Amino acid sequence: MQWVILGFGLFVATGFLVRWLANAKPSDIRYIGFGLIALVLVLLGLWLLLTGKLAAMFAALVAAIPFLFRVLKFGLIWPFFKRMFGAARYQGRGTHQNGTGRGGARKGRFSEIRTQFLVMQLEHETGRLSGSVISGSLTGQDLDGLGLDALQHLYVECCSAQDQSRTVLETYLDRRSDCQDWRNWDCVGRAQGSSSRQEQQGGSSGSRSEGMDVTEARKILGLGENPSRAEINRAYQTLIKAVHPDHGGSDYLASRVNAARQLLLKNCGD
Repeated sequence: MQWVILGFGLFVATGFLVRWLANAKPSDIRYIGFGLIALVLVLLGLWLLLTGKLAAMFAALVAAIPFLFRVLKFGLIWPFFKRMFGAARYQGRGTHQNGTGRGGARKGRFSEIRTQFLVMQLEHETGRLSGSVISGSLTGQDLDGLGLDALQHLYVECCSAQDQSRTVLETYLDRRSDCQDWRNWDCVGRAQGSSSRQEQQGGSSGSRSEGMDVTEARKILGLGENPSRAEINRAYQTLIKAVHPDHGGSDYLASRVNAARQLLLKNCGD
């Protein structure tokens, strides 16, 4: 009976721990991890001291140091610690740059791209693409919350846009597991004459889509004010991998990232 109660208690405690880990901040997980490691080391040291095995353990640890370094670097333990502590370290560095740096990346490392119908955010670290509708019948809706019918309706509206709304939406659809058949969708219901308007205004709309100011360029690369050349290039290298057509991106997104980098480097004071 005692083992049953103990097992049930461990099961409940594990459930609470998993739930907490799912909602906890990376920095909290980092501190808890360090605390648990320190507690285990202290308890182990006390046990060795009380049993008279402390000297023998030190000798064994010294002999095992080369092997431990190899395990931490190449084995199964290193990825675990990297996942547990890496996110918190990355977040802390970004926050420091935000507060005291010369123009470091904004907290969270998001890039923002706006079109006629959409405003999209791309997370640098994970490559996750999300966004919302800013024009049309679905204004104010988050893309992640739209079903297939609503997305198809939005696709029809984006087909009549005078910019790259359709291309950006297609990039998003490529990354949704429930929209793998979007290429079979047709721009049915497109306003009559929209094609001719696009042809007539092709020159001016092309200029608008290519035009970019410094503020927009910083948003695209996820940078703050007055970034250095190193910060610009570092953000570019991270972002271009996520938006390149070979990695699920698009030519349009890649061109915007390239244009943003060129503009910021041109205006950089370094």
